[in-house]
Amino acid sequence: MDKERKRILDMLVEGKITAGEAELLLDSIESRIEEEPEAPKMASADWPTGPSESGTPKFLYVKVTGKDVVDVRVPLALLRAGLKLTSLIPPQAMDQINESMGEAGMSIDFNNLKPEDIDDIIESLREMEVNVASAEGDNVRVFCA
Repeated sequence: MDKERKRILDMLVEGKITAGEAELLLDSIESRIEEEPEAPKMASADWPTGPSESGTPKFLYVKVTGKDVVDVRVPLALLRAGLKLTSLIPPQAMDQINESMGEAGMSIDFNNLKPEDIDDIIESLREMEVNVASAEGDNVRVFCA
């Protein structure tokens, strides 16, 4: 919550909001903190809270807090392993896969996908972050770090 508080204070200093609006926003944060149930202690407590600022991302994280609590950490090395496995797929099956993917709106040609392409994709994931606040009060975050 400190990050949100700092953002509100920065907006106040920059003149983007009034002191009264800042007070309302800060009160909103405080009431949300009081309403949130404490999440159960999980082994993932030491996981990063947001995208990595330096270095290549190593994991894809999916975190849900609120009524439901979910912590998922997927190694991005699985993308590399998956690419290596595509070399075992017979060419006829690969053509069918590419065609089916195209029909679903995903024009990816797995025949031409190279390991360096996966590295570029993983590097690009460092910038990705998805935040969702559900109507039921759950917060969902998907990011790489």
